[in-house]
Amino acid sequence: MVKKLLFSSLFFVTCVNAKQHDFSVMLACHASSDKPGLAISIEQSGKHIFKGALGVADISTRDPLKVDSIFQIGSISKQFTAAAILQLVENNNLSLKNTLDDFITDLPVEYAKLTIESVLSHTSGLPNYNSDTGIRQRWDKYATIDEVINVVSKMPVLTKPGVDYAYSNTGYILLGKVIEAASGLTYSEYLQRNIFSPLGMKNSFVVTKGVSSKQIVRGYTANSDEPNAYFTPEIVDRSWIYAAGAIASTLDDMSLWHRGLSSGKVISAANYQLMVTRAKLNNGESVNYGFGTDVYPISGQPSYSHQGQVPGFVAWSVYFPSHDLLGTVFGNNDAVHPGPALLNMIARQLNLSPAPIAHQNITEQAKTLIGKYKGTDDTMMTVTFDDGQLSAKTSNGVIRKLVLRENNSFSFACTEDYYQLREQDDKRLLVPVSIYMGERAPLVRMEIQ
Repeated sequence: MVKKLLFSSLFFVTCVNAKQHDFSVMLACHASSDKPGLAISIEQSGKHIFKGALGVADISTRDPLKVDSIFQIGSISKQFTAAAILQLVENNNLSLKNTLDDFITDLPVEYAKLTIESVLSHTSGLPNYNSDTGIRQRWDKYATIDEVINVVSKMPVLTKPGVDYAYSNTGYILLGKVIEAASGLTYSEYLQRNIFSPLGMKNSFVVTKGVSSKQIVRGYTANSDEPNAYFTPEIVDRSWIYAAGAIASTLDDMSLWHRGLSSGKVISAANYQLMVTRAKLNNGESVNYGFGTDVYPISGQPSYSHQGQVPGFVAWSVYFPSHDLLGTVFGNNDAVHPGPALLNMIARQLNLSPAPIAHQNITEQAKTLIGKYKGTDDTMMTVTFDDGQLSAKTSNGVIRKLVLRENNSFSFACTEDYYQLREQDDKRLLVPVSIYMGERAPLVRMEIQ
C-alpha cells in the first residue's frame, strides 16, 4: 500500500501495449473491488499506455469506480488557477507585478502589496489558513468568497515576500478573487468559458457549494485502528476551498488539460515555461515550485506535477517532459495517497528500477544477497533463499517474499522501490532506493549465511 487478478464487472481497464498484465496486477496491489479505490491513466507520446479503475464509487450502492468516473482533484486545481491568471495577463487584464489590492479591497496592509507573481509561486509569505483552528470550526458551512477572504486574511503573514517558500492555500483563494475582479466573471464561470469548454473538458467543473454533487464519486476516509472501515470525511464546504482546490474532473479531461496547456491552446509557450520553471527567492535560491506546478526531479528525471487532497479524495498528476509521459491517479479514500501506485507503473514503463529476473535459474544471483544486514538505526533485515524463494525477515519478525532483480537488487512485492547490494571500503552495503525519494541510508551486511 500479489494476488492473481480476476477480471470482473468491478474492474474496468483499457490497456494498449504488452505490459498490460503487469499494470493490471500492479493496480490490484493497491486497490480491491470492494473498497474505495483508484483510477489511473498513463499516456506517452500521445498514446494511452494504461487506463484502469478498481474499487467502489459508493460503498452503500456498491457501484464500481470506472475510468470515466468524476473525482475531486483538490490542489491540482491550482494549475488551472495559475493558467487563468496568465490568460488574463496575455489579455492585458492584469500584470504579474500587480499587487493584490489592485483587485481586492479592504485587505490588511501586509497582504495588500503582495505581487500576484509571488502569490502564484508561494513565495509571498502568506500563511496557510488550513492550520487555523477557528477557521476550521466554521468551514463546514457555505460562505461567499468575500466572507471567506475576510476571515482567512486575518491571519498574520509568515515572512516578508521572497524570503522563503511557504505553501499557501490562502494565496490561491485570493487569486480566485483576482480572476473574478479582472474578468467580471465568477471563478467557476471563467474556467468554464475559457478553459473547460474550449478544451472539450465536458466532465470538469468547480464545486461551488456543499461537498460534492450527484456526478461525483463519494469520498471516504479511514484510520489505522480500523483499516477496513470507511467513514464520512470531515465536512468542508467547497466554498472555503474555491480556487485553491475545488475542481472535479476525469482522467480523460485531465489528459485534454495537459495537452491543451503544454501545446499553447491555453496560454503561450513562454507563459507555460513560467509555470514549469522554478521560482527564485530574494537571495537567488530556487524553490521546487513554479506557478501552480511542483518542479523537481524524480529518479533523476525532470518532472512537473501537482498533488491534491480534499476531504474524501487524493489525486496526483505528473508529467515527465524528457519522456513525454503523463500519469494521473485519483483516489476516493483520503487516508491513502494513490501516488505510489501510479509511480510504480511509471517506473516500470520508464525502466527506473532494475528489471525483475524472470528466468528460473536464479540460484546464483539469489545467493549473493543472502545475509544479515544492520541499519544505522539498529534495524535488522535477514535475507534468505529457500526452496527457490528469496525472502526477507525484518526487525518486527515479519517474513516477506522478495522479487529478485538485475544488478544485485531485490524488491518487496508490489513496489518498484528496491534494495541494491554494493561494495564499498571492504564493506557490503544494502542500499534502499526509493523511486520518489532517491537513495536512503544503507544497511551493512553483518555476516554471510
